[in-house]
Amino acid sequence: MSAKKSFAVYEKRHASGNVGYRVDLGLVNGKRKFKSFDSREKAETFSKKCQKLEVQKNPNLLVDLDEVTRHEVLAALARLKEYRASITDAVDFYLKHARPAKADATIQQIMDLFEETKKKAGLSSKYITTAKQSFFIPFRVQFKNCLVTDVTADACEKYIYKHKEWGTTTRATHIRHLNVLFNFAISKGYATMNPMESIQRPKKPASNSGEKVLSVDQVIQLLQYAYKNDYKPECASLVLVLFCGVRVDEVDRLTWEKIKLDEEKPVVVLDNTKANRRRVNPIPANAVAWLEELRGTGRVTPANYEGRMRYLRKVSKAGCKQNSARISFCSYHVAMWEDPAKTSLLLGHQNPALLWNTYRALVSKKEAERYWSITPTYDGTGEIQTVITQAEARKARGKRLAAAVG
Repeated sequence: MSAKKSFAVYEKRHASGNVGYRVDLGLVNGKRKFKSFDSREKAETFSKKCQKLEVQKNPNLLVDLDEVTRHEVLAALARLKEYRASITDAVDFYLKHARPAKADATIQQIMDLFEETKKKAGLSSKYITTAKQSFFIPFRVQFKNCLVTDVTADACEKYIYKHKEWGTTTRATHIRHLNVLFNFAISKGYATMNPMESIQRPKKPASNSGEKVLSVDQVIQLLQYAYKNDYKPECASLVLVLFCGVRVDEVDRLTWEKIKLDEEKPVVVLDNTKANRRRVNPIPANAVAWLEELRGTGRVTPANYEGRMRYLRKVSKAGCKQNSARISFCSYHVAMWEDPAKTSLLLGHQNPALLWNTYRALVSKKEAERYWSITPTYDGTGEIQTVITQAEARKARGKRLAAAVG
């Protein structure tokens, strides 16, 4: 076939935004000509037809090829003959299924493009930063920032399973984030395959949520330490997670003006949520008592929120693990009201059945009653007020203020 007539198919994006396709007809009277189509399928069908006609008009073009290339073509034809396929069929299959990359790019270049694209799309800065720092950078270092097309499935599997200190959840999380990165590279034309897809997924472990549920005494110890040792922003943050169903990262985006303590039915308004679904969660009476004591202005959380919370969990010696506050809310709320749909709504979950199966019967109803009685003055002993009213909460606060003034 003449080199001047490749009959290649090109995508053409018009000023109107419509996409069309053109077939390169080669040079005609010294000028390159194209034929336009409204779909890729029509353009490729026409291209194949032109290629076959060109071959029929020039049966001896193999003579123009060098010796090595000619033998390679003839060998390929011999292998295809057994399957009754032509070179055109083989090329079409390769282009359809292998999809060779449009250009080379290193892991770092894909990371940079990923970050830029996701920021433009308005994704959470926390998600972008966490993905980069915790998953992408260690992967880039391990593979010495090679081309993404040079990363093999075998090498990825060794990378995931060589870290003996990684648990099942950690491995699964690495696979999930790297899978997203490679799919992004494919969508942008810098890769042809996702090596993470063929990696054996670790078996999901049995739920250990029960191990992270805080006892009532642990919750009291944690809150009282924060309350009495000048950790009031951290204390308010904990109250919102422990008693109001607010996510840890949602608290960090929350301001005091969104906490409506003075309304007949106090609520916390959550506009900037993980799934971008607005929630308005009621504030129970025991949490009202805490938040009235801790009320401030501006952001609820302090500067260096995550670092200060880690330090508080440590120095309080309450045995509070990461995510324990949210898991405790789920467990005690389900035990108290036995309404998984209501609990799911407060959490922003879409599947009440999953929540019910995970958190049901992790704590007793009696302990739940104690949990929802935790106020700044409740030390875990004495009479339990199953559900203290707002009036009772305000009355108790008035007594504390009077005692302080006296």
